[in-house]
Amino acid sequence: MQYQTFRGADLREVLNRVKAAFGPDAVIESTRHVSNGKAGGFGHSFVEVTATGPSTAGVNYPFSPEIAQTEAALAPAAARASRSGAKRDPRALAVAELAENRAKVARLPVPSTSELDRELRALRAMLEELSSTRKPKERALAMLHEAGFEGPLSRELATGSQRVSKQGTVALRDFVLERIKVRLRISPGLITRPKRQLIACVGPSGAGKTTTLAKLAARARLEHSRSVGIVSLDTYRVGAVEQWQRYAQLLGLPFSIARTRVDFEVAVKSSNCDLLLVDTSGRGMSDQGSDWPLLDCLPLVTRHELQVLVVLPAWLRARDAEQVVRIYADTRPTGVVLTKTDETVQQGGVIQAVLGGDLPVTYVCNGPRVPEDIRDASVEIVLKGLLRTDA
Repeated sequence: MQYQTFRGADLREVLNRVKAAFGPDAVIESTRHVSNGKAGGFGHSFVEVTATGPSTAGVNYPFSPEIAQTEAALAPAAARASRSGAKRDPRALAVAELAENRAKVARLPVPSTSELDRELRALRAMLEELSSTRKPKERALAMLHEAGFEGPLSRELATGSQRVSKQGTVALRDFVLERIKVRLRISPGLITRPKRQLIACVGPSGAGKTTTLAKLAARARLEHSRSVGIVSLDTYRVGAVEQWQRYAQLLGLPFSIARTRVDFEVAVKSSNCDLLLVDTSGRGMSDQGSDWPLLDCLPLVTRHELQVLVVLPAWLRARDAEQVVRIYADTRPTGVVLTKTDETVQQGGVIQAVLGGDLPVTYVCNGPRVPEDIRDASVEIVLKGLLRTDA
């Protein structure tokens, strides 16, 4: 390893130089305080640190300003004790012991890449052997927990897995997936239905309600030649209205802002569009039952088939996703949109909320692009890659 020496008026200055040269994972070899021993205006001192960058050639210590600071503070005492030959005080002994241990560790042999590969393969084989000795239900539960399922539902889905235990891990995974499929409901193609519809998206802030509606509007307008109107009840989020104004201008859609119940009633009754899409503000986890504009507006929807879609980001934990579904139960939701599926590999939490709430999945969004990153829901799309066989 190539070591460099850094000097400065104090420890902080020197450590900043080390970080600038080697980054936060720099390896500190030694720290010392140097002084000419004179007092007053004739005195001169500085801190000196020897360091190198992170390396795989040997055993390195993580960069630790606290350790370096301690060594710098104790180094003068150790030096005085060494020069005087006197009995070292505990602080000097601590410095010496630290340096000795560091030197011992640095001399330890470092395993080669091939040795590490062999050890990893051996550990993997041990884990596979351990997994094979577990009861079928335990192995099925491990798959479900790895995917994000929790609580009683995961135990229920794993029930009966002993039937396929002798057929291997893949058969066990397929058995559990089949148990999920039986419960999973799908309701695709809302925007292609012939009836006039009002589709409102509800869900927590940041779930992707606005982007989802923009994707639906663009698809309905460009791919299915349907007339589309937008009504926004989200007058709380900064920039929400401006965002919709840009979308509406680009797509050539009528756009209304409903700040009151009367505004919403006028917008709905005056619309002759095939699809009227309604954006809403989010509700907090403890806002169930509180005053919320949409609850006052929904009874006014009489000329359209009403669809209320709960928007769930795929990375939500099961408990939080179930709580979101409960919070919006008073809107009588008719389906679920799964969003941000490209941001997680653990989608079991939102699937659990869907199964527990007995709501059909309507659309799946796998990115931010409008309108490309939205697909009609299907069993294959919703469950793709859900369970892993190496859990």
